[in-house]
Amino acid sequence: MLLDNFYSITKKELSAGAGTAVIAINAEHKILQGHFPGQPVVPGVCMMQIVRELTEMAVSKKLRIIEGDNLKFLSIIDPRQNSEIEVTLTTKEENDTYIVTATLFAGATIFFKFKGTLQAI
Repeated sequence: MLLDNFYSITKKELSAGAGTAVIAINAEHKILQGHFPGQPVVPGVCMMQIVRELTEMAVSKKLRIIEGDNLKFLSIIDPRQNSEIEVTLTTKEENDTYIVTATLFAGATIFFKFKGTLQAI
């Protein structure tokens, strides 16, 4: 899990169906020291993991990503420039799987859009 290590939650209103959260990325985390030295960029896989973890909180179940229908990495997240990131989630349950749509953004800048299927494990 990346929660409370790579990022922390400063505000959340998560429930099954829809929710929002505000997160703060740990700009000193060792992942960012190597990705990339002198110019930290949040890796796409970390953005996907954040979506998964927040969805787990929203539906109160452990989940795994089984399909990414539409993943769009639109802007880089430099945690030195973006101290807080907003996340919106919508979930729709279908037979112990969840169709999830999520967006990570700050102000008018959209960093990542996710649409995919997560399954309870």
